[in-house]
Amino acid sequence: MTSVDKGFIISKSKFYNGLSNNNQKYFEHRVHCFIDSHQFISRDGVHITRELKLLIAATAIQLTFGYRSYLYSRLDTIIIYPEDYFSPFGNQQHKGETNPKYKTVVLSWKDFKEGIENSNDNLDLGLHEFTHAMHFSFLTERTSSARYFLKHYKLLLNFMEDSKEQKKMIESGYLRAYAFENQYEFLAVLVEHFFETPTKFKSKLPVVYSHVKKILNQ
Repeated sequence: MTSVDKGFIISKSKFYNGLSNNNQKYFEHRVHCFIDSHQFISRDGVHITRELKLLIAATAIQLTFGYRSYLYSRLDTIIIYPEDYFSPFGNQQHKGETNPKYKTVVLSWKDFKEGIENSNDNLDLGLHEFTHAMHFSFLTERTSSARYFLKHYKLLLNFMEDSKEQKKMIESGYLRAYAFENQYEFLAVLVEHFFETPTKFKSKLPVVYSHVKKILNQ
């Protein structure tokens, strides 16, 4: 990673800035590997710049940084639209989506950037979609990283089978309603909260916070 690349990451990634010097070097290496391992495709005139690749890669690596298997086995291609777009798969307007069948993540560049710039509203499109990509990858891998992830994810789901804990979570008002769409969205929303408002998360839902921390191995 060049000094220009590093300076850009420093200016944009709170996660990177919180790492030790040694871990920053690992992070830089992983970001470089992620960029080299994926195809970035423009839609509707988006200019694929080095900065765009760095921002997307840094978000993806932030999620898997706790794992030895840090690249996404169910992801080859990242498609970027300038803003929300019509999805033929969902048959509606989308800001982002993850399709493991086609090994693709699709992002609205406008909403992706807003997720990074507004770092405490618990809405981060990049973290959300790459959580799905990580989840789908680990579901099909046979690595130690996948086994660890799935073990702790299952423990979270088992914990949430308790009706009292479900009620406590809902009554806290901390998570947006979309978290309860399904198990995949539940995890993605939890991860957004874990990185954006960790202190509040730990205070309001300490056991759930602990489970997410273990799931991410961070």
